[in-house]
Amino acid sequence: MRKNHLTIIPIFLILVLSVISCKKETAVDPNQALIGQMKLAADSVIKNTTVPGLVALVVDHKRGIDWLYAAGVSNKETRAPMDVNHTFRIASCTKTFTLTVLLQLVDEGKISLNNKLSKYYPEYPASDSITVLMLSNMTSGISDYFNDDRWQNSMKTTPLRIWVPKEFADMSFSHPLDFRPGTGYRYSNVNTIIIGMIIEKVTGNSLESEISNRIIKPLQLANSGLLTNGTILPGTHGRGYDFGELELTGDFTESFDLSNCWAAGSAYSTPRELQMFAERLVKGGFLSDSLQYRRLNNDFHDISPIQSYGIGISKLASFYGHNGIIWGYLTSMYYSPDKDCTVIIYYNLCQPASHVPDNLFGKFLLILYGSYNDA
Repeated sequence: MRKNHLTIIPIFLILVLSVISCKKETAVDPNQALIGQMKLAADSVIKNTTVPGLVALVVDHKRGIDWLYAAGVSNKETRAPMDVNHTFRIASCTKTFTLTVLLQLVDEGKISLNNKLSKYYPEYPASDSITVLMLSNMTSGISDYFNDDRWQNSMKTTPLRIWVPKEFADMSFSHPLDFRPGTGYRYSNVNTIIIGMIIEKVTGNSLESEISNRIIKPLQLANSGLLTNGTILPGTHGRGYDFGELELTGDFTESFDLSNCWAAGSAYSTPRELQMFAERLVKGGFLSDSLQYRRLNNDFHDISPIQSYGIGISKLASFYGHNGIIWGYLTSMYYSPDKDCTVIIYYNLCQPASHVPDNLFGKFLLILYGSYNDA
C-alpha cells in the first residue's frame, strides 16, 4: 500500500497524466470485446430458439479469458434463472471417462487394444473379428440398441426399468452388423457399453468405482460422478426438458432410469469440474506419454471436413473432447492444446434436431479465432 505524500506536481505534468488517464479509460479491452460477442451469441440462442437456459464456459489461458456465463431459465414454471454452478447430465461426454479407464488398463498391461471381443464374450457373432480398438473408435459395425424398437418402446412405457448392460449387447447383436468390422465408422452407444463390461470383467470392480478411483477422486471432483441406476440427478440443478430423440416433450429431469445408458452416458458434472477433467484429459496425466500421443493423433475417422472421432474422443478443429445428448440436457466439452482453451456448454433442453451446443461452440470459435481453419 502506498503512503500519502504531499507533493507539488507541475501543471503540465497534471495535464499529461490526465490525458493518459483518459486514454486508459476509453481504450477497448480486446478480451472484453470478445466476451461481449460471445455473450450476444449465447443470448441469441435463448432469444431465437426454444432452449430455456444455458451455461457457457470459455477459458482461453493464452489470452487471459475466463468467462463463465448463464442465460435463460433453469425452471420454466418458476422462471428461476440458470445458474453457472448447477450440475448437469453430461450424456455421451461420459464416454471420455470410460475410455480413459480402458486406456489406463492398457497402460497397465491388463488389456490390449488388439484383443478380440471373443477373448471376453465369445458368444457374440463376429466376436473374433471385432477388436477392443474397434469398440473404442466406433469401427466395430455393431448396431446401436438406441435404434431398436424394443428399447425405444420400453423407454416410453417402462421408463423406470433397470437394465443389465449385457441386455444391450444382446439386443444390438440380434441385428446384422452395419458393416464388416474395421471397414467403416458408425457411432454406436453399445460399443462403450461393451467396453464398460470388459472393464468390469478384467478388474473385478464396478465401472463406477473404477471411474471414481482413477478420475473423480484424483481430480477432487466433488460434484461429478457416474450413476449406475436410479433417476436422481445429484447436487443443485435446474430442470431438463424434452427427449427429442424419442419425440417426447415435457420435464424429464428425473424420469428415466440411468441404467439404460450407463458407461455410454450416465455421468454428471458442473461446468468448472468438467473443465478440470477436459484439460487433464487432453493435456495429459491420465495416461503414459506414448498412449496419450496415440489417443490424440491416431485411430481417428473423419466425420466431416473439420471433425473426426478417435478412441472415445472427438476432434473438432484443434479441439478435443465430446458432445452429449440425453433426456433434458445437451452438452459440449472441448479443449485445444494448441490454443490452450477450454469450452464447456450446457443446454437444459434435448432437441438435437433443431439446436445443439456444438453450433454455439462453432460460433465461439469464429469469434475467438476468425475461422475454423485457425481454431
